[in-house]
Formats: sequence, structure tokens, C-alpha cells
Amino acid sequence: FQYVPITHLDLRGNRLKTLPYEDVLEQIPGIAEILLEDNPWDCTCDLFSLKEWLENIPKNALIGRVICEAPTRLQGKDLNETTEQELCRKTRVDSSLAAPPAEEETCDPGPIPTPFKIHGKEDSATAGSAPHGGTKIPVNWQIKSRPTVASSIHPMKGKSSSNTPCPATCTCHQIPGGFKVNCNDGNISSLVDLKPKPSNVHELFLRGNKIHTIRKSHFVDYQKLNLLDLGNNNIATMDNNTFKNLLELVWLYMDNNYLDILSREKFNGLQNLEYLNMEFNVIQLIQPGTFNAMPKLRVLILNNNLLRSLPVDVFAGVSLSKLSIHNNYFLYLPVAGVLDQLTSITQIDLHDNPWDCKCPIVPFKQWVEMLRPKVMMSDLRCETPEEFFKEDFESLSNEAICPQLKVMPTLTSTHKNSTGLAETGTHSNSYLETSRVSISVLVPGLLLVFVTSAFTVVGMLVFILRNRKRSKRRDANSSASEINSLQTVCDSSYWHNGPYSTDGAHRVYDCGSHSLSD
Repeated sequence: FQYVPITHLDLRGNRLKTLPYEDVLEQIPGIAEILLEDNPWDCTCDLFSLKEWLENIPKNALIGRVICEAPTRLQGKDLNETTEQELCRKTRVDSSLAAPPAEEETCDPGPIPTPFKIHGKEDSATAGSAPHGGTKIPVNWQIKSRPTVASSIHPMKGKSSSNTPCPATCTCHQIPGGFKVNCNDGNISSLVDLKPKPSNVHELFLRGNKIHTIRKSHFVDYQKLNLLDLGNNNIATMDNNTFKNLLELVWLYMDNNYLDILSREKFNGLQNLEYLNMEFNVIQLIQPGTFNAMPKLRVLILNNNLLRSLPVDVFAGVSLSKLSIHNNYFLYLPVAGVLDQLTSITQIDLHDNPWDCKCPIVPFKQWVEMLRPKVMMSDLRCETPEEFFKEDFESLSNEAICPQLKVMPTLTSTHKNSTGLAETGTHSNSYLETSRVSISVLVPGLLLVFVTSAFTVVGMLVFILRNRKRSKRRDANSSASEINSLQTVCDSSYWHNGPYSTDGAHRVYDCGSHSLSD
């Protein structure tokens, strides 16, 4: 950057691990805006110079966050929240590898600890967050234009950087587009407690409170909201149409709560939402059409829930680029009607599910093998049957997983050169589709075939009998006609020609000398 007066610099979406001060950062002293997201930052001593440099540039110059991807102990942490001691550790012990707390310990109805309150400083959520640092979400899964959520200046509680009213338990300051209201760890049990109610709120952070229920009346006055963070609460109930007025919302964090069912009605109004984080809930059911209410959704995070299946057309009408559903209870995932709708996917995280490596998983396996390089975030390993325990199922042949496929070489070869993901899932695996026909469908089908066959046989018998009767009647009528015709000839010969004579000029057939049977 030497001799170039750079004021705006966008380095998002690269593979930067460090950014040195010498010969790089020192050459852009007049920077007014810099974007560093979506990079695998290595938070070691080499990055400390970047941390110091960011602390000395104008407070609104950094757009987005610098999230650590390595080492493991700092994974998902904002660089601004780290200390020199954390970056330059002398010991090699990685404390983040300690076992997570037992599930019983996390069910306390009190406030769930948040990883975003470091040394008394409050900040907002990030996609790399989870209670007790247990997240596995890739740290570059933020939407690139995410608003600034970190600031080097922290106003006092109940204070605002302008004359705008600010709730007593929150801090407020003005940002482009409105106000950022930070109420993290404020011991808030309901949004009604936000008094005085802030106005023109652009970003609202409520992470780490005691909110149990969200009512549709809570967000009536937040039409300009662009980012909403409700993570690390105790939310178990959410009214339908809660977000109906939040037409401009782009980022929504609902992670680390107790939601169990997702439906379309709960997300009505979120027509501009691009990022949805629902990790670490207790979601067991996603109803059909849930995500149709969010046509612009690009990043969906559903890991660490209790999901066992996905409904047909769950991703219809949604152009997801990044999907995380790891650490659930999927045995396999259907291709037709589910995975074949992920036509825009660039990253998908499916690991740590109890994959059942039997015949039904073959279409899913083939779909995974068709993905472009680096789309799959990690290996997928079999949980059952025992013979394939912890085996990477991509290393197994289809015939090893499903021996029945050995007797169908023609079927396999017919579709071997299929190029489309959807085609692979629906045609090359007809074994799976036919082997799973429900008895409730099979029995009526067989009964219908039997009844149809019976009626067909009866109809054919009736047709044959009628034809025989018509043939006999036709033969009888023909014989009668011949007899009548012969009798008429005899009578005519007798009356007109007189007796039979062999000498005259006329000869007459003597009918009396012949039997009618002749």
C-alpha cells in the first residue's frame, strides 16, 4: 500500500491468518473503513500488532468483527476481546479442550452465562458463540456486511450518546441507520422492562438475560430493527407473528434457548432476513414451509438440537448458501424433496450425527460425493451398524452398505453418468424408493388390481358367450333361408312348366324326387 492514500479497504472472504503492522498496516494511516471478516485468523502473538492497530483507528472504522479460528482455545472469540496474555501464551496446555459441563448443569432457570462478557465489557453475539465456548460453527459464517457490534467506547448504563431515551439497564449510542442498544446481561426478564423505551433502534442486543417468553406486542415499535440478538436466554415460548413488523431485520440470533418447534407463523414478516442462528436449542420438529417466510435467507444454523428428520420441501423457495445441522440425530437425509433443493449451497456442516450406514443412506451418500470440493465441512462417520462404526461412509462402497444393490447392476449402470444432484437422488436409487412403499398404500393398490382383473375376466366371458349365441342364431337363419328359397324354386317350376319332360324343349327339375335335405 506504499504511496497509495487508501481510505477504504475490504479484505473479507480471503485466507488471511495474520496481518503485519510493518510494511502493511503502517502504510494506511488514513483508513476510514476496513472490513476483515470471513478470514481464518490465527490469534497468536503475530496478530497482537493487528489488535493494537485496530484499537487506535477511529472507533467506527472497523466494519464487522475479527473472529479467531485458531488456536482452539480462542476459536469463535473476537480479537478485540482478547488480551495480550491470551494471544501470547507460554504454556502449551489448551484449556478449551476440557470436557463441557453436564447437561443437568445447564438447565438452571437462571441466566445462562454468555461468552460475550469479557472482563466486564459487554458485546453482542457472533456466529461462533455457544455456552461455555462449546460452539462448532465455522467462524466465517457471518454475512459479509454485518453491522459493527464492537466499540472501543462503552457508555455508562442508562446513558446515550445523544438525547435519545435509553433504558436504565442498557447502553446506547448512535450508529449509521439509527441507534445501537446494548442490554446484554441486564437481568431483564421481559422486553416490557426496557424503560424508557428507546426509539429508532437499528441494533438491539439482549443476550444473557432471563427472558422466558416473547410476545408479538414486544416488537411493535421496532420497525427499523436490522439486527436482533436474543441468544443465551431462557426463551421457551414465542408467539406467532412475533416478528411481523420487523420487515428490515437481516440478522436474528435465537441460539442457546429452549425452543422446540419451528413453524412458518413464528417467522412471518422476516422477508429480508439473511442470517438465522438457532443453535443450542431443543428443536425437535420443523414444520413444512417454515423457511418460506424468509425468501432471502442465506445462512441457517441449526446445529446442536434434537432434530431427527426434515420435512419435504423444507428448503423450497430459499437460496441457502451455508447450512449447519451437525450434532443432531439424523440417521440419513432424503435427497428428493430436501437436499436436492440446496442448489446454491457453498458450505454444509453435517458431522456428529448418528449416521445409519444401511440401504436408505445410499442416495444421501451419492449426493455428498457429488458436492464440489470444500463444500462439505468435515467427514461423515457411521454410527451403525457395528461393522462400520466410525467409518467414513464415503470410503465405503454402495454395495458394502447395501448388499441388495449387487443384484441390480443394470439399474446402477443406467444412471452411473447422471450429472445433476437432484437426478442422482431420484433416479439412480430407485431401490430405496420402491423398498419403502407403505403397507397402507400397498394393500389398497393390490385390492384394486384384483378387482379390476376380476371385472376384466367376467367381461371377456360375457363377450365370448354372446358371440357364440349370435353365431348359432346366424347359422339357423341361414339354413331356413336356403330351405325357403329351394321350396320357392320347386313350386315355381311346377306351375309354370308342367310335368317333367325329357323330350321337349323345356326341362323342369322334379322337386318331388329329391328330399329337401339334399
